[in-house]
Amino acid sequence: MKLKALLKRTLALAMAAALLSGCTITERIGREEDDGQGQTQPSDGGPGYFGLAYYASEKVNPVLSVSKINRILVEALYEGLFVLDGSFQPQPVLCKTYTGDGTTWTFTLKDGVTFWSGEPLRASDVAYTYKAAMKTPESLYYSRLSEVKSVEAMSDNEVRIVLKSPNAALPALLDIPIFREGTENGDFSEGTGPYQPQSDGSIRWLVPYKGWHQGALDTFDHIDLVSTVRADAVVYSFETGDVSLTRADRISAAPATFKGAVEVYQTRTSDLHYLGVNCTRAPYQVAAVRQAVSYAFDRARLCTTQLQTFADPAVLPVNPQPEPGGAFLYSVEQDQQRALKLLADVGVTDTNGDGVLDYAAADGKRAPLTPVILVNSENTYKVAVTQQIIADLEQIGIRATMNALPFEQYQEALSKGEYDFYYGETILSPDFDVRPLIGTGGALNFGVCQNGMTDGLIAQMRAAGGDARVDAQRTFYQQFLSTMPIIPIAFTRGQVIARGGLIEGYKAAPYSMFINVKEWKAG
Repeated sequence: MKLKALLKRTLALAMAAALLSGCTITERIGREEDDGQGQTQPSDGGPGYFGLAYYASEKVNPVLSVSKINRILVEALYEGLFVLDGSFQPQPVLCKTYTGDGTTWTFTLKDGVTFWSGEPLRASDVAYTYKAAMKTPESLYYSRLSEVKSVEAMSDNEVRIVLKSPNAALPALLDIPIFREGTENGDFSEGTGPYQPQSDGSIRWLVPYKGWHQGALDTFDHIDLVSTVRADAVVYSFETGDVSLTRADRISAAPATFKGAVEVYQTRTSDLHYLGVNCTRAPYQVAAVRQAVSYAFDRARLCTTQLQTFADPAVLPVNPQPEPGGAFLYSVEQDQQRALKLLADVGVTDTNGDGVLDYAAADGKRAPLTPVILVNSENTYKVAVTQQIIADLEQIGIRATMNALPFEQYQEALSKGEYDFYYGETILSPDFDVRPLIGTGGALNFGVCQNGMTDGLIAQMRAAGGDARVDAQRTFYQQFLSTMPIIPIAFTRGQVIARGGLIEGYKAAPYSMFINVKEWKAG
């Protein structure tokens, strides 16, 4: 062991311990009761060094692991039937061909794929992986498979999935990483990915899997695993050079800050920020009023300023947004004149000249349009966005106010319906299923904005495949824009942080930091 490396590692662990004794700057990663770090293979962190954070107190399994630290390892070690590209489109990986009618699907596995042990990938491994996720509510993939009625291996290379209701976009949900049946009790479940784990006592590292079905890797022949239990320790380990590649939230209540020479790679996400609407209150039960609010504020400016270029403006609950024009006639542009016309058409005008729009209340009198927007005060980004939306609404005579509350109080007010609008955030599934958000009885439909026609069009869109899907999407989007059950603001962007000069030709996808690993060149 080199003296320089040993001293560096000792200092890193000491600093990590100091950080662990105080407040964390982001959420805790891993289990709080375990602060054992274990010894890791040290390195000088010089040219060619590559290190990843590793939570050693959890067995690494692609569908059962719950620590965010080990999720990054999963992307290097395991593969799914598909991988989602930068636009959430499924690209085959372990799948060679597939057929489906919306409800019943058959997937044929790629020939010649083996696990690290040399054992061939079988359809039974795929079925076993999915069933493990389906019976584990804590699994990242549990909700993705909630509509699976059955999954079974029809042969060594064919998997059949039967759904409870049609979903033509099922492949977008099947980037679920596969592990070999019966290996979940090991420190690392066996996978088929480009790297495989090695160990010498408590020291662990990754090496390229020589039998990888996509060919040999020669860019990095050794990746150190740096034992870590908390997010702040990951940040410090990155700054010392021990950790070379990681993910970090930017638009969050407590964003991590990385210092030094770093490369930042942004990715699209399914993390939607939106204004929810209390559709039980006047006049917000009127669709034209909700449409007007949507037109009144400037999404592009919000994304470049308050959201610091880490978001993409959205008026539809899908990412990326369809290209404007042609089949999809919509715009994310601010249009305050159109907003005023929509309001005037339903009798919302400034009748007394005080600069505030008013409407006909239930008692027959005119009431000022002064909505209250509920927001979580602990997220400064959301507060800043809300303040700017309020300023934009003021320009057309809507005098909104903000009710900023700590998260628990925010949740209580939300559950009681004590708001006109609320600033919401939700991570949609990769097929952008909006039923929980705007469907009748949806778990996230707090504003009770529900419409039977909308429910039907969502079902039609989910069932439609091929060319029919484009028509079904267009029809649903038109219905969405005409009713505005929620008011989308933006989809945030994820970020991958790499040590400066580490990799040339690097790309990242929404759920894969290793999507183009074959194209990497050492920096």
